[in-house]
Amino acid sequence: MTRRNGKGRQPVRRGNARSFNELPGTRGRVRRRRLWGVVALVLGLNLLPVSVAGFFSLPDLVEEVRAFRSAAECGDLGEAEGQEWEGWDCLGPAHATVRSVVIKKKAKSSEFKVFLNGPDGVPDELSFNGDSPVLEFLEPGDRVRVTMWRHYAVAITHDGLTQATNDDPEGLPEVSTGLMLVLLTAGGCLVWLGGHLTVSARDVAAYGPPLFYPALGRGAVWVSLEAVPAGLAGAAVSRFAESPAAGPVVTAGVWLVLALVTVLVLLRREFLRREAPGTGRGRRARR
Repeated sequence: MTRRNGKGRQPVRRGNARSFNELPGTRGRVRRRRLWGVVALVLGLNLLPVSVAGFFSLPDLVEEVRAFRSAAECGDLGEAEGQEWEGWDCLGPAHATVRSVVIKKKAKSSEFKVFLNGPDGVPDELSFNGDSPVLEFLEPGDRVRVTMWRHYAVAITHDGLTQATNDDPEGLPEVSTGLMLVLLTAGGCLVWLGGHLTVSARDVAAYGPPLFYPALGRGAVWVSLEAVPAGLAGAAVSRFAESPAAGPVVTAGVWLVLALVTVLVLLRREFLRREAPGTGRGRRARR
């Protein structure tokens, strides 16, 4: 049972029971909770500008994908020593020698890599999504042609066969969008949680955390995880769309739908839990 006075909510004193303010360590408990609230608030206020800045960088990533898709072949500059690869807007071939090949096929995780010796700017290591059609036939000492675009090594060619690498700008706008959505979710929840904990540190120290604290944490985790399927959907659409800008748009749209569904489900579960008979709507529930 509680009552309010000029100093905020206080437990009603019964008999010889001491008030919360008279208990040992009260000030320390309130101070620690307020400190955690300030830390969460500051962290959230730092994450929000980072997420906003990330969204403003999306046009540059989209333009990079557009430039990559429209890139044409350029001259064979691969043998030039000291060649500056970064900045090329055409697909320039370079020549390298295979140092070793790694092919590991497992049920849960696979690994497909080639290690190269080549001119400056050509990566020493390239990864692939599979071993066909080139990687499975490579042996140490083989000469391969590496197709370069800006600072990316986008493909290798051997004996007339070409295989794309994982080193290209495709998918980066969707990954960046998903990451910024996660930061936006985390920042918003931390600001809300930190602000409440800072203002209500005394109540939290006296009665424990409110019921919405764990619900807010669960919601933030689920909404953040939903950026993964949203990003995959955006990347799939971007591969077949004429404009690479479709990827981030689809990513944000799918994430928003999934986030709304998650929030509605969590709110309904919380409402049913509170209204269920026998749950006990005692002192903490009344808060």
